[in-house]
Amino acid sequence: MTRHTPSPAISIISLIDEAFAHHRAGRLDEAEALYQEALRIDPGHWGVRKSLAQVLIRAGRFEDAVTLLTERMDEWQEDVSVHAQLGLAYAGLNRLELSLDRFERVLAQSPDDTSALQFVANLQQALGQTPQAREHYRRGLALKPFVTIEAIKSPPAFRVLMLFAPGAGNTPFEHLVHQVGYETHVLNLLPDVAYDTDMLRDSADVVVNLVADVDQGRALLAPATKLVDLIGKPVVNHPGKIARTSRDSIARRLTAVSGCHIPQTLRVSGERAFGLERDPRLASFSRPWLIRLAGTHNGDDFQKVHDENEVDAFVAQFPDADFYLTEYFDYRSADGFFRKYRFMFIDGGIYPYHLAIHDEWKVHHANTDMLNQHWMQDEERAFLADPHSVFGPRQFHALRAIQREIDLDYFGIDCALDLNGRVVVFEVNACMLVHSNNEHFYYKNKSVSLIKERFEAMLRRMVSAC
Repeated sequence: MTRHTPSPAISIISLIDEAFAHHRAGRLDEAEALYQEALRIDPGHWGVRKSLAQVLIRAGRFEDAVTLLTERMDEWQEDVSVHAQLGLAYAGLNRLELSLDRFERVLAQSPDDTSALQFVANLQQALGQTPQAREHYRRGLALKPFVTIEAIKSPPAFRVLMLFAPGAGNTPFEHLVHQVGYETHVLNLLPDVAYDTDMLRDSADVVVNLVADVDQGRALLAPATKLVDLIGKPVVNHPGKIARTSRDSIARRLTAVSGCHIPQTLRVSGERAFGLERDPRLASFSRPWLIRLAGTHNGDDFQKVHDENEVDAFVAQFPDADFYLTEYFDYRSADGFFRKYRFMFIDGGIYPYHLAIHDEWKVHHANTDMLNQHWMQDEERAFLADPHSVFGPRQFHALRAIQREIDLDYFGIDCALDLNGRVVVFEVNACMLVHSNNEHFYYKNKSVSLIKERFEAMLRRMVSAC
């Protein structure tokens, strides 16, 4: 009997079907392998190429996605979906001008594409093109009151309205609402806009306030408070509570927490940071100091200074700005390394997110050598698996006291342990990033998934309590 060999067309169809099933289920490694095999059979199959680009972007492999999409550019110049994917990939690489160019090409062909309007506005805001950004935000609002992220099932379990402040420091939410059983509506919160509160109330079972950075979003907290109160649904992170989470406010509020050390912090204008107008309260600060441009995160515009001359030089870079001055505290461990732990507080629970280890005081996961140091990865893995093995009863008592004082539904803390076992507090707010782009740190996925699950459980509880 002659054995039947499937034709290439049948083979690629089955490959694509199987790849798509893995893709939809979130099994990205399996999906990528099958998409790659399909491309080897038919390199010109743009459906496969775009699907593979989605996988790469979702995995944080933005450079690979750019390479994939630009290999055969002459074949897709009129395909707006490819321009949009390239825009996402360039944004992931922080190549904002290139990203903006791609999304503007989408708008040129589809001027009423509300998602493209949102991306263009966000990118213009980030690039300092504020008037143009506001115009695009308003155009988007006029076309569609909010951007909807569909649930993975129909009907959705419930509906969430998220208030987003363009360019004003928000709670990172993209990972939290990806592939979930509830429907998410993201509303741009703009000043001097009259919103249809009846329509918003009818569109949501629970409201999540994303305005999280007091320095960037202070002017929007009062309008956000008024809007959520008019909507009258349960609220995650009420704007009135966010107003009390500036860095200097947190330092004052947590001073008395037992088992906790938080360095003194002042917010000052440039004039009050140096020269004849220097704030007299700085006289009590031990040196060196840390100076930070207000409204920044991730170590940007943030440095250690040892004297007034270094303060003056830093302040001179940012005319008319405000700054935070903080006492530097040497928090290095007994082995000489600096360790920064991040926990997320969700609806009364405390969940570990990561541990970053570095040989310098300014610690961020991305600027460490953890990718190449297996002992660091092993230590982070052990911490995530059993945080109580690192933070004992006394430290968790301090964390719970911090949680009670801050009184938000969803927020995070960056902290360390000093040689006496005290929790050293660096930052406490609702701006903390949680993401799933952990290609090289796969052991983090369980903790990331748990945070996402607890966030959804909190929303479900709030909806059920209505």
